[in-house]
Amino acid sequence: MLAYNNHMFSRKFKFCFTTVLIVYFSTHANAEISSIPENAPIQKLSLKDAVLRAMESNKDLKENKLSLQSSEISYNDAWDQMYIPQINLALNTSASKTIAPISKGVDYNPAYENHGYPSSFAGVSLGEYTLFNFGKDKITFDQAKLEWERNKEIFEEQKRSVRFSVINAFWSLKSKLNKLDGYEHSVEIASVIVKLLESRVMMNKATWTDVSSSNVDLMNVKNFRDKAKTEAMGALYSLNVLLGDEVGTRYQIDEEIIFLPIKVTEEVLYETYLKESPNIKNARKDLLKAHMSLELSEKNQLPLPSVKFSGVTVGYGNNLYGGKLDPYTQYGSKNFEVSAGVNFTMPLTGPGGLFGNRKVEYYKIQRETNEIHIANIANKDRQQIFDYIQNIRQYEQTIENNRQSYKDSMVVLQSIFDGMLKQQVFSRLDVRDAINQARDREQELNDALITHLYNKTQLAAFIGVDYLPRME
Repeated sequence: MLAYNNHMFSRKFKFCFTTVLIVYFSTHANAEISSIPENAPIQKLSLKDAVLRAMESNKDLKENKLSLQSSEISYNDAWDQMYIPQINLALNTSASKTIAPISKGVDYNPAYENHGYPSSFAGVSLGEYTLFNFGKDKITFDQAKLEWERNKEIFEEQKRSVRFSVINAFWSLKSKLNKLDGYEHSVEIASVIVKLLESRVMMNKATWTDVSSSNVDLMNVKNFRDKAKTEAMGALYSLNVLLGDEVGTRYQIDEEIIFLPIKVTEEVLYETYLKESPNIKNARKDLLKAHMSLELSEKNQLPLPSVKFSGVTVGYGNNLYGGKLDPYTQYGSKNFEVSAGVNFTMPLTGPGGLFGNRKVEYYKIQRETNEIHIANIANKDRQQIFDYIQNIRQYEQTIENNRQSYKDSMVVLQSIFDGMLKQQVFSRLDVRDAINQARDREQELNDALITHLYNKTQLAAFIGVDYLPRME
């Protein structure tokens, strides 16, 4: 593993700044370093802690977890409907009193008049329950089960997405803080050069044109510093939101990004994609559901019998004439019995009928469409994987080039300041260009490292893994 120390450039700048003071004048100006924002608390934060906190407090993840719980309820309802008969408990009571009969016909009997006694009923009923219908209910249940199992996978994919977002936001903030630190030191050095030239004008060793030119350099680097501060604040706020912290909470990050080149072939990545990719899993789920829907529609078209319990109710009633246990079936029989029947329905017309089988044709088209869709996205996504790999390898080469360029620029800068310590004369523009070149190369290296990491997390999420497979 190759690690890169992002503080190297800051330490070099501090050395250069001190050298300028020693060589040219005995007093120096103190530049105030801006904070982001100044009144916010500072928390020490590691990448591991950031990921753990996001898993616990990220609001998008909490919302997704509630959605998963709702999906689980739907699945449990489907399971109950499939395996558990419907049992109902009924309780009721009432009271009424006959004031007077409206008419007294030949069949009138005063004993039947309601004298105000309350009546009540308590009962337990078992509704109609299907024992067997050639797997049609099982297909409906399997569809619900398939949806639930995929929803659990989707939630894990959402957790992975949040984790990658935190990783990217964490290192993005670290990189932008380093960039801001570099520009802060650039402002310090540019300010020193301005004061140096102003002092040399008094000794007739510089002109006010030189001072004006150095002021232009100072304003330019201040503009870069202000832009870097805005970018750092944006990165900070993004990480605040991901961690569920108050916007503006500052972090102290002491870790350094680790550069890990990929050690895997495109073929291995594509094989992993075919097993784990969210796109492929969604397409396979849709294909399985189309198969199930086609099978169900074909069975609904056939005169297949089903075996069902008719249902039983056992109740206890109490009224004017006393109370008694009163068992009966749904057909009104007063005998305590359980009955089963075999019945079937064969639709002749309509979308699912024998003479109008458009529903069957519809699900055949759906199945064929999903089969084509899987092959289509697999081909397109393979190209996307290759694009990711090419970008990652390009940035790996860029990192190596920038590392060498940064090393060479630091050699040039060091030689200039070594000469200044020996009282050699150097042009102000040469010093400025050497400092700017070293700073720019360091920041380009930082940017390449962040982009390389971002592309790797994007690729890992795309193929559906937490870490890219490695083949040494």
